[in-house]
Amino acid sequence: MTMKIIPIQVAYQRKFKRQAKIKQLLYHAGGHCAHIGKLSPGCYGCFVPDDFERNIVAGVKCNLNCPYCYLKIPREPGKNEQLALMRDILRNSRLSGYNPTRMSFSGGGEPLLYLGQLNALMKLFKDIEKKTGKKPWYYLYTNGVLASESTLKKLKQMGFDEIRFHLGASNFSGSVYSNLQKAVKYFKAVSVETPAWPPHRKKLFAMLPRINDIGVKHLNLGEVEVTPYNYNKISKLLPGAEIYQCFAMHLYDGGLAYDLIEEAINKKYAYSVLDCNCFTKSIQRSPAKRAHHEEVADLCAVY
Repeated sequence: MTMKIIPIQVAYQRKFKRQAKIKQLLYHAGGHCAHIGKLSPGCYGCFVPDDFERNIVAGVKCNLNCPYCYLKIPREPGKNEQLALMRDILRNSRLSGYNPTRMSFSGGGEPLLYLGQLNALMKLFKDIEKKTGKKPWYYLYTNGVLASESTLKKLKQMGFDEIRFHLGASNFSGSVYSNLQKAVKYFKAVSVETPAWPPHRKKLFAMLPRINDIGVKHLNLGEVEVTPYNYNKISKLLPGAEIYQCFAMHLYDGGLAYDLIEEAINKKYAYSVLDCNCFTKSIQRSPAKRAHHEEVADLCAVY
């Protein structure tokens, strides 16, 4: 049984009706950003124009295999491509007005498999900082499996401000929770960014008090993007699931993200929560972001 495409009118009305039930929700960026609490500084660039931010692909290999991964594994970037990236960054850094808000490291693989490349790139960015006097917010995504104490120390020494853990990738393993707890000692902000994947419902609810006790600052709940590369896998796991288009095609989570937000509100957990759903991704990726949304000024925490 394949998944069912529902009209955007149905999907949107469901989302807006669910949002309306949570009076504590805050809205920024023309309503695309629905959240509680102040978000990570790394999220700011999703909603405003920034000619200088970059999402760096250190490499494309991954040590896990998420059933909802939406990417086709691309080829490994060659040395010439990395050098071209560096030249581009150096060229832009000499432009007047250079003031990047963030530099993120994710790409199609697990960044912690590429510590050498991360170190080389961060050295480059530090040189640019010295030339320009401008420092962006540096953060990376990881599934957390390789986030050992020694690796976390190295990342801090490189200059990273934030690390984000994708807990769902390891099926919320105890060892990754342990690594998450270690990370709190080393970074200005430790975040969890994991999708509101319906098969993880119980583990997502169990996650909420654990990350609060650990000291996580921000929780971003993604919405699974459906592509030709994960469609068959998801269809087998969730036959008859509903999907809808909003810029890209997304899996409707049945309100799971908002169930989790309500739980965080009711239990008074200290971290922020972002519904990083199709609307966030739409404005993040589309030319509409070029129209600056003035109401984002108070969106993010200050560290």
